[in-house]
Formats: sequence, C-alpha cells, structure tokens
Amino acid sequence: MSDLPSLFRANRKAILSAFADRFPKTGDGVLDMPYDGGASLLEAIVGLVETGQSRPGRAWIESHQSQTGRSQDDHAAMLSLLAAMEGVLRFLVVKESAHRKDMLEGLGQLSAAVDYLRRCTADARNAWFKEALEESEARKNAILESSLDPIITIDYRGVITEFNRAAEQVFGRRRAEVLGTQPSEILFPPSKTAGHQNRIERYLNAGEGSLLSKRTEVIAVRASGLPFEAELTMTINQQSGMPVLTFFVRDISARKRAEEEQRRYAQDLERSNRELEQFAYVASHDLQEPLRKIRTFGDRLEAQCGEALDELGRQCLSRMRNAAERMQELINGLLTLSRITTKAADFATVDLTAIAREVAADLEAKIDQSGARVDIGRLPKIQADPLQMRQLLQNLVGNALKFQKEGETPLVQIGGKHIRPGERMLDGEFADEEKCQIVVADNGIGFDEKYLDRIFDVFQRLQPRDVHEGTGVGLAICRKIVDRHGGSITAQSRPDHGATFLVELPVRQDRAK
Repeated sequence: MSDLPSLFRANRKAILSAFADRFPKTGDGVLDMPYDGGASLLEAIVGLVETGQSRPGRAWIESHQSQTGRSQDDHAAMLSLLAAMEGVLRFLVVKESAHRKDMLEGLGQLSAAVDYLRRCTADARNAWFKEALEESEARKNAILESSLDPIITIDYRGVITEFNRAAEQVFGRRRAEVLGTQPSEILFPPSKTAGHQNRIERYLNAGEGSLLSKRTEVIAVRASGLPFEAELTMTINQQSGMPVLTFFVRDISARKRAEEEQRRYAQDLERSNRELEQFAYVASHDLQEPLRKIRTFGDRLEAQCGEALDELGRQCLSRMRNAAERMQELINGLLTLSRITTKAADFATVDLTAIAREVAADLEAKIDQSGARVDIGRLPKIQADPLQMRQLLQNLVGNALKFQKEGETPLVQIGGKHIRPGERMLDGEFADEEKCQIVVADNGIGFDEKYLDRIFDVFQRLQPRDVHEGTGVGLAICRKIVDRHGGSITAQSRPDHGATFLVELPVRQDRAK
C-alpha cells in the first residue's frame, strides 16, 4: 500500500494553497458558497484512502449539505470542489513519483476515493430531486384541493389529468370518472363541444391563444345536464417538456341571477318613480282648477257678502281661504318635487358662493323681519343644475329661519369645503373622487335625531302647523335634488341646540342625469 495519507498530510498547507489557486478556474463562479478552503474535503479523501471506510466521505457530504441548504446548484458546486481537489492531489502524486515509483500505485486509490465521493454526491442530488418533486406535488395538491373554484388540467393529448374537489362539487362528477376524458365532452353542452375541443387542440399545438389568461364567460353543464353560466380562465405551461392547459372555472350562475334580479328591480323602480312623478304632476295640475274656483268664490263671498255674515260665517270663510292657501302650497311643493327629474336642466359649472348670496337676497324680507344674521363663507364651484342648487340652499336656509327660538337672535351660517379622494366622508367611507361638502347651521330649536330619517320624507312634520308654518315637502325636495346629483344629505341636531345640515356632492358629474 502506498503511503498517500502521509504524503497528503505532510503537504497539507501546499495542497490547500494550490486548491485555492485552482478552484476559481474550475469552480465556475461558485466561490461565494460557504466552504472551508478545501480542508474538510482533503480530510475526507485522506480518511477514505487510509481506512477504506465510507464514513469520512459521508460525513463530508452531509456537512456540506447542511451548510448550503441542499439545492441543485449546491450539488454542482460540490462536484466542482471535487474536480479541483483531485487535480491538485494528482499533480502532487505524479510529481512525487519521480522520486518514489511506488507513489504511482496510489493514483488508483485516489481515483477510487474521489469517484466514491462523486457517487455520494450524485446519490444526494437524486435524493434531493426526489424530495423536491414530492414537496412540489404536495404543494400543488394542497392548492388544488383548497381552491374554492374548479381547477382542471388538460395534457398534450387533450385529456383531463387533474380535477380538484371543487370541480367535483360544481360539475357533479367524480374525479375518477373524469380523468382521461376530453373536457369538451363532459364540461360543455353538446352544441358547444366541437368549438371548445378545437380551441383546446389549437392552443395545445400552438402553445398560445387569444383567450389565454383572459376571463371569458361560457356556458358549462353539470352531470345532471343542467347548463350554468361560468367564468373561464385558461393558462398554458410546460410539464416534462410537453404543453399543459389549465382551466380555472368559477360558477357565476348565482351572481348572474342576482344581477338579473337587480336589473329587473331597477327597471321596476325606475318605472314606478316615473309613474309616481307623472301622477304627482298630473294630479297637481288637475287640482289647480277646482282650487282656483274655491279661492275665487271665497274672495267674491267676502267682497259681496262679508258685511252680512255673522262672526261664525266670517270664521268659516277665513278657515276655508286658509285651507285653500295651504292646499296651493302643497300643490306647488308636489310640482316642484316632480319637476326635479322631469323638468331638470343640464349640469353646468355653478359658483355655490354666488348662489348662496342670491338666496340670502331673495329671503331679505324674512331675514329683516326676524332680525336674523346670515353668514356666508366660501363655497366651492361644482358641476350641477344651477336652479336646483338655488332651490336646495333656499329650502335649507328657509328652514333655518323658520325654526328659530324665541328671545334669541337667529344665526344662520353657510359654509363648505373640498373633500379630496381618500379623505373620510360623512358615512365613514373614503371618497373615491373629489367632492364638496355644504354646511348650513343654525341656532334654532333643533330636533331629536331619532327623527332624522323621517324629516326627509314627503309631508312629514315634527312641529304643529299652528306653531311653525310649512308643508313638509321642503326637505324631501332637498333630498331628491341631492340624489339626482349623486350626493348625500344628513343632519346633526339636539333639541334647543340648533341644527346642522350637511350635504356632500361630487365636484364633477361624469354622466347625464
């Protein structure tokens, strides 16, 4: 037996130095891997030659794998380390054999030790590949089985190779009966079979297609023969060098039924609103003529027979005329409410500050009579119906002047601000577009917020008519104007602490209303 172990130990420092010089030439750029300069590899080879046992070699393989984390690149690097060390040791043996012929016998032992380490590395690589493949299959199966939507895989032959649990539930077919069949035969109605199968074969042959990675609505069929609407997305990739097509299917039949029901509901609601508006408009017009006669004959009766009436007659006449006047106000309110959509103007840029000042000028007599103070702050410009913005502010300011506390100077404050996208709105949501907020606040009698929803309904009043005049239509008109502009309206109040009405409207209108 040659004395290779002693030779290697005696030249350990020179061997490792030569290895460090040689490794960059044979290591193919893997010097950044964790290794100890070849020391452990040299000890493994020495141990194998000296004892003939596998333990030193196995120890080096396991140690190196524990450092690198085991990957395909790590096994390639280990083979590079072996090649570099074998070259250094062979050179040393050949050089030494010039003085000691027996050293040439050690080349066979060296080759055997290195070949053993190569086989161990190959075995470790194969074990890693097997483990990695098993982990990949396990992850794939976990994804398939945990998906709430059907996932179906079709191989290069055009037959189904994967059919997950969700697919079994949606299509009503067991996986065992589906595997190996053509998807067009069992997943789609007979009338669509040929078209779908042609597309599948075309995509598999070409490796591409116009509908790949796109959501497409299709008609699928359950095992019972019942068709249903589905959303299909197809992807194509390679498996073992062959094309594989994957279907991601979503049953949208429930969503489609809900959308259709919502569409019918919206149509019914729109028709009902149109009929209601037309009824209000026609009824109001039809009521005008008899009302005019009541008022006309009331005026004649007072003019011609007023002095002949006794006290009871004059009271009855006064009540009749007051009732007719209230009826006129109600009719006018209904006409205004119906005309918000039937007689609406186009949207234009509106200066809300200018509108607020015009409203204050229109209400000057009422303001002077009550001794009120109206403060108008800066309001934004928006796209809106100018006349309806005037009506909105006039109703809100009019209410503020109407519901005032006795013995206290009425104060009405009108202000506004911009709401930027992403800022919080009144309903707690975040704005997805630029909006404006209009605020009309007063120091009047206020109201209990438990009546908040009620005050915006037609003919709803919180105060007796003999205490505060009104028809109960004003705030209903405000809400309908705000709804037409795609906004919202609410109020904050406490009894005897005034009320604050808040309106949010889009700054720009993207659609005709």
